[in-house]
Amino acid sequence: MAVLTDARPVALVTGARRDIGAAIATGLAADGYDLALHHLDDAEETSRVAALCEELGARTLLVQADLGDPSQVAACVPAVLAGLGRLDALVNNAVRPSNVPWDEVDLEEWQATLTVGLTAPFLLSQGAARAMREQGGGRIVNISSVTVRLGGPSGVAYVAAKAGLVGMTRSLARQLGPHGVTVNAVSPGAVRTTNEAELYGPDAQEQLDRELLEKQALQRRLHPDDIAGAVRYLCSAAAEAVTGQVLEVNGGWLSR
Repeated sequence: MAVLTDARPVALVTGARRDIGAAIATGLAADGYDLALHHLDDAEETSRVAALCEELGARTLLVQADLGDPSQVAACVPAVLAGLGRLDALVNNAVRPSNVPWDEVDLEEWQATLTVGLTAPFLLSQGAARAMREQGGGRIVNISSVTVRLGGPSGVAYVAAKAGLVGMTRSLARQLGPHGVTVNAVSPGAVRTTNEAELYGPDAQEQLDRELLEKQALQRRLHPDDIAGAVRYLCSAAAEAVTGQVLEVNGGWLSR
């Protein structure tokens, strides 16, 4: 059990309504965490994730916020503290996809993507770190992307936001280490998710699987639980000496 304190620890997971965020939430619930589940505008779907967490013994709290609005971001951590009493782990998982060609990206698209993908995680980390310092420690985990190493195929704004998370991770690890707060990142490869299925459609799935497996050493598609496993480790007592690191979970894509 990933208990960092005498009390039952609390984790805030952004973008928790399905896929990777839902797998992270239920995995942390299995490890003994209570969960604050952030969503943008789908309380019904997020409530189903909450029910799964509660079956595993967790208390849950739904946190609705538009991460593109800094005032709503600022309200998240206080809501968690008021509802669950503490905050021991923050997982910055929410993202705004952007596949606009580089020469068509306007300032609005650029700023919107970086606001959700980089500014919001920073503001949430600021608020979480204050609570964690008072408690004597905690965990921050940022979900980056293999696209940072590859330069694509996602759009430039998305890749820039994910790359910024890596730099932020390393800087905050230095700043917060003396306070017992570890800061790490997980960099997923191509994960088979609901979003992927909706984007490409069922007719293209088989061809997509073949193309992606040609890039990986492991000959199976990655699933949300693969990413959740890495986050669970970084939020556990076993990782208390790990900070400032980027854990690549890409099926061996970068080794080929």
